[in-house]
Amino acid sequence: MIKNDVITVGLIGLGQMSGGHRKMISEIEHFQMGALCEVNEEILHQIGDEEGVSKEKRFTDMEALIADPDVDAVVSVVPNHLHARVIELCIYYQKPLMAEKPFTLDFNEAENLTALYEKQPIPVMVGFSYRYVASFRYAKKLIAENKIGPIRHIAIRYLQSGGAALFEKPYAWRFNKAVSGTGALGDLGAHMIDSARLFVGEFRAVSALMETFITKRKDPVSGETKTVDVDDFTSFQAVLENNVIGNFVTTRNAVGSGNQHEVTIYGDYGTIHVNCERPNEIDICVRDEKDEEGARPVFKTEIVPDSYRKQQFQDFADLVTGNEQPNTPTFYDGYQNQKVLDRIIQSAETGQTVKVD
Repeated sequence: MIKNDVITVGLIGLGQMSGGHRKMISEIEHFQMGALCEVNEEILHQIGDEEGVSKEKRFTDMEALIADPDVDAVVSVVPNHLHARVIELCIYYQKPLMAEKPFTLDFNEAENLTALYEKQPIPVMVGFSYRYVASFRYAKKLIAENKIGPIRHIAIRYLQSGGAALFEKPYAWRFNKAVSGTGALGDLGAHMIDSARLFVGEFRAVSALMETFITKRKDPVSGETKTVDVDDFTSFQAVLENNVIGNFVTTRNAVGSGNQHEVTIYGDYGTIHVNCERPNEIDICVRDEKDEEGARPVFKTEIVPDSYRKQQFQDFADLVTGNEQPNTPTFYDGYQNQKVLDRIIQSAETGQTVKVD
């Protein structure tokens, strides 16, 4: 736990995703960017100049940044195969960490990390960013208030279009199992799993199907055609806590979809629907007190109160300073998420339903 008035943050990984993280770090009053790490030195110095980070705090080796005594907390935005190593080093050097999802490359890594973490715990937040969409936060509150009664069924879709044949997306690390672990499942499906855990609870069993639509893609560097060995599409059914049934679909090959992460929660007395592309609206179907007796409820759209807006790095700052907030996604959430991912892969490979615990 850090008591400093100003928390010096070290950022590892300066690729495309890091821009949003840099902006969010700058918005937190007690955070200051104090160190950067990137293997591409040109990018390292370009962003170092933009952020005003001194040259001696620009690293090409992530362990050097994590070990730096001037770094109070670490934010990691690296490819999936490096996630476990970053967490391991932060545990060793006892540095609070904001880690990206999926938690690890595979479940074996997650289990090994848990053994280390239980001996030397540190504050760890996992980047399940949809917990910070205002409509999702408001839906969580309505469910807690029993607005729709006992939940019976949850349906979640996360659809993107960038991988579709139409766009001829070139080969990249996300299409390489050794680097990414999975395709759409880990990239997008991890968020679906987290949303289900947030709204309903733990997974009990899964039955899954995984498919690769485009098996070859051109490497823009070498010009070679390379084999894609991760999924373009994953769907699964699940049984969650209290026998809630879930159905899930994710793909990066849905032409017409932007970043369509949507959740529909069905209860005995009504339904709630949220979509991250409409972050400040929520669709609710419940019987209104003004409705005539016996009238069927219809969906109505509500504007989410401003009080449900929250920047996710505020929760990281609170976690680092020993003031953990409710529903902060921590090490345990990352571990459980990776376990469900593992069971989904097992189910797809065997063609059988797999228990999660």
